[in-house]
Amino acid sequence: EEAEARLAQRRQARAEARAIRLRELEKQARENDEQLDRHYDSSSEPVRPVRTSREGRTSSFVSSSSFSSSRRSSEDSTEALDGRDFRHQLQEVEESFRKAMISNAQLDNERTALAYHVDTLKDDMEEMAENYLQVQRDFREKARALDQLIRDFRKLKEENAFLEESLKQRDELIEDHGLVLVGAAELLNGDGDSSSAGSSSRSSPEKLVLVPKAQAAKAALVSQEAAQLLDQAGDGSLDVRLKRFAQEKQELQDEINRLRLDLSEEREKVARMEQISLVHGPQTNGPEMRLMEVQREANKQVDDYKYKLRKAEQENMTLQSSVARLETQVSRFKTTMEEAEKLEDELKADKRKLQREHREALARIEELETANKHLQKRIDKLKSARNALK
Repeated sequence: EEAEARLAQRRQARAEARAIRLRELEKQARENDEQLDRHYDSSSEPVRPVRTSREGRTSSFVSSSSFSSSRRSSEDSTEALDGRDFRHQLQEVEESFRKAMISNAQLDNERTALAYHVDTLKDDMEEMAENYLQVQRDFREKARALDQLIRDFRKLKEENAFLEESLKQRDELIEDHGLVLVGAAELLNGDGDSSSAGSSSRSSPEKLVLVPKAQAAKAALVSQEAAQLLDQAGDGSLDVRLKRFAQEKQELQDEINRLRLDLSEEREKVARMEQISLVHGPQTNGPEMRLMEVQREANKQVDDYKYKLRKAEQENMTLQSSVARLETQVSRFKTTMEEAEKLEDELKADKRKLQREHREALARIEELETANKHLQKRIDKLKSARNALK
């Protein structure tokens, strides 16, 4: 902006100088014309009296000589003819002098106009040279900026390739260790179709994807066994499945408590039946047989309840360990995915910024090249005109 302001001031100063020079040249031309007119008037006025006096002297001489002898009359006529020739020659010289003065004045005016035109062309050429230098400086600055952008772009491209290779290696490690990414399909599809997520988890391990922060907890890497357990939990996201596991755990715990209460009641009944049998002695008929059958059925139910209890406890322990492992993996991979998502956002923003600056730099370079060509053509024209004037 400061350079443009200085350039505008220089242009204004040159315009004022040209106007002043033009006024001075016009004034000088008027003065030259007036001086030529005065000189012509002063040079033409004394000729007439000389001519009249010479004519008077010639006429008086002729009149006086008429009274002379015939021998001198021939000499007088010859002198009169010489005077007339002299007057004609003097008139021709005056006419030639007047034409020469007019031509000289015209040539002087043309020289003044050409000098003014040359000065104007010099000013224009200096201004164009300054503009050309300014354009060259801008071009060099833009070229340096473009080189910097190209270097930054190459650096970001290398970083992007490195990150892609890191993601590829991580996916290979996930696949080699038999892990599965749970909930990745619904994040990729964006429709919340958890059934498709479950089927994709069963078919083949999914690649790790970058998701928004609001959905970062919906996907996690788990083992094949944990994936099967989550698949058995039904449809839904990972949080929904974990909540479902917790609910089933609570239900199993309540059922275990009820079974324990039933078992304690059956044990009390068996103990009372044993006491009754010991008091009344062994009998094989009547109510004693029914009591023995009831006791056997109670023992059978107790055994069934014990088996169910052990099975429920084993399932509960398995679910607890799976839930703890899943929670640990979810927290760990949530942190990793948040960092990767943040890095990807930064890289995308830098890439967009660099692409925009690259496009602007290319457009500016094209404009500067066009202006440079135009200025070069004008400078060539001015040089050719100056050479023609020389």
